[in-house]
Amino acid sequence: MSMTRDPAPENPPSGRGLRAILVSVASFASSFLSQAGGESAERHGSGHLGPQRALRLSAMLAPRNRLRVGALAGAVLAAGLIIGALTNRDTKQLPLNNAIWLDRAWVYGDLDDARLDALISQLTDHRIGKAYTYVSSLGIDGRWSGSAQGATGFMNSRATVSAFVESFKQRNDQMQLLAWIEIWTHLDNVDGYRLDDNNLHQNIADFARLLVDQLGFDGVLLDVKPMFAGNDDFIRLIRRIRAAIGVEKSIAVAVTADLTPNDIRLQDIPAIAPGTMWSSNFKQRVLVSADEVVLLMYQSYRQDTLDYINWIAYHVETYVNLLETNTEILVSIPNYGGASNAHNPDIETMTNALAGVNEGLRRLDEESRPLVTGIAIYSDEPLSQADWTVFRELWLQR
Repeated sequence: MSMTRDPAPENPPSGRGLRAILVSVASFASSFLSQAGGESAERHGSGHLGPQRALRLSAMLAPRNRLRVGALAGAVLAAGLIIGALTNRDTKQLPLNNAIWLDRAWVYGDLDDARLDALISQLTDHRIGKAYTYVSSLGIDGRWSGSAQGATGFMNSRATVSAFVESFKQRNDQMQLLAWIEIWTHLDNVDGYRLDDNNLHQNIADFARLLVDQLGFDGVLLDVKPMFAGNDDFIRLIRRIRAAIGVEKSIAVAVTADLTPNDIRLQDIPAIAPGTMWSSNFKQRVLVSADEVVLLMYQSYRQDTLDYINWIAYHVETYVNLLETNTEILVSIPNYGGASNAHNPDIETMTNALAGVNEGLRRLDEESRPLVTGIAIYSDEPLSQADWTVFRELWLQR
């Protein structure tokens, strides 16, 4: 189920890998020596801008001056995290433990055979054995959306989704497809909370059963947002879905990251209210309830490279140390633009995110490292060859 982790590289990186590392070192150094507050970005429709009580929005983070020597030291450390992670490993011998998010453009885009073949080939070549496949969002009226724009009801698009699943499975029946369903906890910013509604829970459970029993999905991914603190309603929802789809189908949960973790010292972020995080007890309850958790390591509001790396490492270390079951832990990393308060695309890169994951693994003992199942890539467009090279050299070949 889990990947075996090698704590130290046995061979030096290849020439191409070394060049990539040197580019990263230069990038880190430049970033740290410039040290400005930076601009920000947003994840795929995430609710991090959620309820007014959770966030104190501000237009921009104030720049913070730092000593050049401290900046350069941070750059060297950040680069060292990447360099220390690499080794020449035969990736074809690795299990297919990684995942990718496929947005609505893939499912509702009427793909031709050649494009779908190319996608599946890329995924298997890079040891990706699972796809979180966007299906639908639950609307204010309690109906499930469909189509590429989400403008119609799901039942009008059901045949399209079914055809995608069938076509995908015909080409690769070993890859798991989990139906990614999006559920907003609030109808508005005032008092529209709805996750305590038992009828809503039953609606979601019935929809999940339809997706696995009739459309051929291997499970569901719950993307419930915003959820900045622990919530019993969320646990009850997971249990209701479990009762509906049974124990043979997977339930994955997209995990809201801790935006203001107490256990580490990070750059202060005025835009976020203190205490915006899940308790250790609630994290454990989610780990026990789900088959897998997907740590969303973006929309961090971080404007500093080393801050971002340490923030990711904190989550890897925290969730592994809390794990008491065989629940899988996947770390979702960003590969998208679209700057906003929450996401600075120059900071939240695939390279920096993988450095954070590897730093988190370095902090764990040898027995705990394999408890991180793999990486889940979130991208708003098909990955380029350069993107795949970064993933291969900084993760698969580490």
